[in-house]
Amino acid sequence: MIYLIVDSSGFGGIESHIQQLAILLQSKQADLEVVYLQHYPSHPQYTELEQHQIPYRFLSESSVTSFFRQLKADDIVHAHGYKASVLSRCGRLLAPYHLVTTFHAGEAVSGKLAFYEWLNRYTSAFSYNLAVSEKIKTDLPFRCELLRNFVHCQNAIDSRSRHSTLQVGFVGRLSHEKAIDRFVSLSTQLPYIRCHVFGDGDQAGMLQGRPVIWHGAVPAMEPYWHRLDVLLITSRAEGMPMAALEAMAHGVVVLSTDVGEMPTLLDQECLVAEAHWQDLAARVKDLDNAGDEAWQRLSERQHQLVKKHYSGEACWQQLARIYRMV
Repeated sequence: MIYLIVDSSGFGGIESHIQQLAILLQSKQADLEVVYLQHYPSHPQYTELEQHQIPYRFLSESSVTSFFRQLKADDIVHAHGYKASVLSRCGRLLAPYHLVTTFHAGEAVSGKLAFYEWLNRYTSAFSYNLAVSEKIKTDLPFRCELLRNFVHCQNAIDSRSRHSTLQVGFVGRLSHEKAIDRFVSLSTQLPYIRCHVFGDGDQAGMLQGRPVIWHGAVPAMEPYWHRLDVLLITSRAEGMPMAALEAMAHGVVVLSTDVGEMPTLLDQECLVAEAHWQDLAARVKDLDNAGDEAWQRLSERQHQLVKKHYSGEACWQQLARIYRMV
């Protein structure tokens, strides 16, 4: 049995990764269950899992010990995030299950979170560790393997043209690291292009009175990708963002700052230096002026790249080996 364990209060990159992993395991007829350390009312992922008939459960403070104690030697626990990972390492004192942990966080943190991330890193000697980016992998003090994020990818995307008015989107937390402030600034430089924001966060106030359409936090982007022609990633720090992979899998062109793993994902024509993020406005204008055929060629090229290197099928052999070898 494979247990995907997480402490999750909303839907973000980790939750999207778990969703894709669970769907992939299900397609391989693996016995699996998603385990939440706590129940959060109205969490959108519960409905997503139900739609795919993927089982899940919640642990209370009183049931954590009994959960780990009942695991067998051939069970696999795959933990995501610092709280689930540290707790799962402690749980191995109660049962000899196989343990895999994935490190997702690419941005710097401070205060209490910094302590928890330090604890997560320095207890990683007691698990088989994966990282979603080379930078995250390099920062870990113990053995770690790179397993990049992946998405379900259709063999071919539905043929579509770009909208007559180019639709450009921001998807993610409205935070300093994701640089919603930069997206807002760029939107003021693109008066003939419609800008959308999907997400919520501490800096939502920056959207007030700005030329953007704010959709708020959505349970999943699947129903919305067709509304966009371009995804802009303005981030100051990243790993390998799930939003970029999902967008490309749905034929949405991605333009980005050269942070994290983005240079391994995109051609130079789709990247700008992080320090020169303002250049993204010129890239958007060039793509808009190039017309529908140029947009379609780029859309298809990015889709093929994701399908070849970042689809679940492309990553399955590595993941199956990791689960067998731990």
